[in-house]
Amino acid sequence: MSSVKRIFIWDETLRGGEQTPGVVFTVKDKMDIAEALDEAGVAVIDAGFPIMSAGEQEAIREILGMGLNAEIGVTVRHLKSDIDEAMKLEVENIYLFHTTSDIHLKHKDGVSRAEAMERTMDGIDYAKSHGLNVTFISEDTMRSDLDFVEEMVASAIEHGASRIILCDTSSVAAPEHIKEVFERFTSKFRVPFGVHCHNDFGMAVANTVSAVAGGAIYPTLAVNSLGDGSGNAALEEVVMALEKIYGFDTGMDTTKLYSISKLVEERSGCYLSPQKPISGLNSYRHESEVHVSGVLKYPEVYEPIKPEEVGRKREFVLGKHSGPSLVRLKLWEKRMEASDEQVAEILKRMKAEKEGMSKEPIRDMLEYLERYGKEVLGFPEERFWEIVREVLDDR
Repeated sequence: MSSVKRIFIWDETLRGGEQTPGVVFTVKDKMDIAEALDEAGVAVIDAGFPIMSAGEQEAIREILGMGLNAEIGVTVRHLKSDIDEAMKLEVENIYLFHTTSDIHLKHKDGVSRAEAMERTMDGIDYAKSHGLNVTFISEDTMRSDLDFVEEMVASAIEHGASRIILCDTSSVAAPEHIKEVFERFTSKFRVPFGVHCHNDFGMAVANTVSAVAGGAIYPTLAVNSLGDGSGNAALEEVVMALEKIYGFDTGMDTTKLYSISKLVEERSGCYLSPQKPISGLNSYRHESEVHVSGVLKYPEVYEPIKPEEVGRKREFVLGKHSGPSLVRLKLWEKRMEASDEQVAEILKRMKAEKEGMSKEPIRDMLEYLERYGKEVLGFPEERFWEIVREVLDDR
């Protein structure tokens, strides 16, 4: 276990999170989310990728002007054009990434290790010569030759990078391995390290927490696990795991996590699973008699996180698995009484009706969600071909 107790939450929702297929944040969306993150105590906000578009630049410019407490920076490649666009916005912090894995170097970038080293250092030198603070991000670290990553990191630090992020871009790491990797790097280099994990195997949170246990102090996260493919490590889940299980201080006001999660859900259009930890509909809803009776006696029996700690409220739900405890609670709230036999009859009738409910509403909802995914979290094919014809006709 790392001896470090203060962890600095780095949010990627506005940059990596917006790379979720179909998600588009307006300038106001980004400003509102940035403000909410800042108020909750996020230490670093990646405001975007300036080279992406004029709209991206406008949002970054507005966020930079908000006077937030968090460090605000932007993501760039090693290219001078990327860095120039960032400087036009008067940013002070850039997050410069380059892949270090052979599979990326060969099949994505078409360059050798030596060429990757040279152009990365050229980018860092160019940024430093203009007074920028540089964080170097090693893309696809966990599929890289770690000896080469060490060379790249050592050189990046020598050229002026003040912070290093190691990435599990392709979700190939296991928690025990990623912990060992960070122990190796944090023991060798005296700069702060961060971690960036993707979630293809559903292990982004576990891997992020393990990296922190290995010495990383900047976990890079996205609210609601937004991001490419299966997304990134969920900010709200990592924060609570670090705080409650590992005893780290994240500097976060955890009572704001639910409101941030719902804000991002609304603005992104990516709806939450009812079973989503921390902020899902069912996180603090209890139906079964075993859980209801236990929670009514002593909430910690089944709630490792108190609902108020994350801005939630507890609910008890009537259903097939309900028992006498909830029925009596409901009656007590209405100042009503019933015998044991009457309670049993109430439960019998309610369960029979629940079990007999039609599945049609479920099928309707699934059909709607399928259409929503194609039409809203995507772009209509018909309209695409209309645009194609319009452009070709203009010739």
